[in-house]
Amino acid sequence: MSSSTIACARCTLGNHYSNRFCVGCGLPLGATAPDAEAGLDALGPYEAPEPADADASRLIQEIAQRCGFEASPSSHGWRLTVPLQLDRRQAVYLGYAGTDPEGRSILSLVSVCGPANDRDTRILLKLNARSVEGHFAIKVLRGEEYFVVTENIACGSTGQIDATGLVRRIAEAADGLEDRLSRGLDLY
Repeated sequence: MSSSTIACARCTLGNHYSNRFCVGCGLPLGATAPDAEAGLDALGPYEAPEPADADASRLIQEIAQRCGFEASPSSHGWRLTVPLQLDRRQAVYLGYAGTDPEGRSILSLVSVCGPANDRDTRILLKLNARSVEGHFAIKVLRGEEYFVVTENIACGSTGQIDATGLVRRIAEAADGLEDRLSRGLDLY
């Protein structure tokens, strides 16, 4: 690679130094910090609730209010901001996630932890084997792979859950990994 090129951090392709984005994969060149706004895409592409399940939007808003955390509309759902210890905060996104194979409407809770890496993938898969609520996953946000904690709930069972406790546990799990991945930063 010559001195007039810069290697992409993701795909290692050499790019001309004047390029702002990698011509191979689109990653911003020279970026050293994770995208703190990636969480805005945590719910993924919008899939409108089925006409037969007009209550999905109402249920999402009801859970957001029932949790008691700071809630604000975000992309295709709600952003719940959970205060944690040591003045940390973690965003948990709540929205419609389509239907399961039996046709039941699903609500999704997603919290971003940080950019995915191969080193931690095996550890997180092992932790999933012991998880009761929420599980670690990899989700593509803004063209990058991120570790997230996610939980899917059938719309019919939302009245039976402790929404505040569930959102808090998801936030705590996500923040614990975020703290480790970011070396103490509070980005998401």
